[in-house]
Amino acid sequence: MLSGKILATVAAATAFFFSTAFPATADVVLYSSNQPELLDMVGKGFEQATGIQVTTVRLGTSAAVKRIAAEKNNPLADIFWSGDIAVLDAAKDNFAPYDSPEAQQLPPGCIDPEKRWTASNTQLMVLMVNTRLVKPADMPKSWSDILDPKWKDKVVMADPTKSGSAYAQLFGVYQIYGLDGLTGLANNARILDSSSLVYKGTAEGGFPVGITMEYAAYRYIAGGSGAVKIVYPSDGTISAPEGAALVAGSAHPQEARAFFDYLLSRQTVSEIFRKFYRRPARTDADDVEGLPSINTLKIVQNNPAEANRMQKELLGKWREVVLNK
Repeated sequence: MLSGKILATVAAATAFFFSTAFPATADVVLYSSNQPELLDMVGKGFEQATGIQVTTVRLGTSAAVKRIAAEKNNPLADIFWSGDIAVLDAAKDNFAPYDSPEAQQLPPGCIDPEKRWTASNTQLMVLMVNTRLVKPADMPKSWSDILDPKWKDKVVMADPTKSGSAYAQLFGVYQIYGLDGLTGLANNARILDSSSLVYKGTAEGGFPVGITMEYAAYRYIAGGSGAVKIVYPSDGTISAPEGAALVAGSAHPQEARAFFDYLLSRQTVSEIFRKFYRRPARTDADDVEGLPSINTLKIVQNNPAEANRMQKELLGKWREVVLNK
């Protein structure tokens, strides 16, 4: 059996992914929404380093959280990797505490006080600009710029009521500009059904500006697209850490802790950054040529507990503005 094998069973009528066949030889079972190539690289690297095999079940973050909760009396997964830490924080009763030695290099806010989740990487929320549609003189430089009515329907983002990353963007703007920022964003933005439609549509010239993740936009730049530029907002680049967690009561806790340490290690996060442009959470990871050092950016760090506490109120206000615009 191949290390890092992806079991992918897609149910057409539902967002839930269910796979019931786990090989008897699997030493670690991982639930993750990350891309197959990334999962394969990490799984193979871990097996080469430890001899422990990884079987990955790939499914969306919300589906994974729901599935882990449904399986809590008989956990089938050992570890969950992916998803905004606000999502992990809301579900942390189903995770086991673990203080990884690799977490010592993480900044404040990247480790749950109860050690039930730990950030592995962080998504920087940026403005992705199509330079064929936006002249240099008109290029937005900040969140406040795209809140200006002149950008109405020229900026696209995913639906924050459906997308965790889009809610992180919304919450970040709220942290900077309060309800006025939320209202301005809801009034100006065109809402798309998924995050992938944002960066694909912007890169292909369907939209002038997209609010998206740094790694998603930079893939086009690294691929040679001359039509894409990343703007790191001068009033604060929103940082939304993503994390990993050990499933409480799992069948392979010792092996899962070993995988957790490997995942958070400097070598692994640096390799992920180089190959997939997903920025590490730890502060001592290597930089990647072409991307700015995080130390040069003004960062607005999302607070997961506050994001969860405010979610119902903010999304309610969002729906109200969107319905009435």
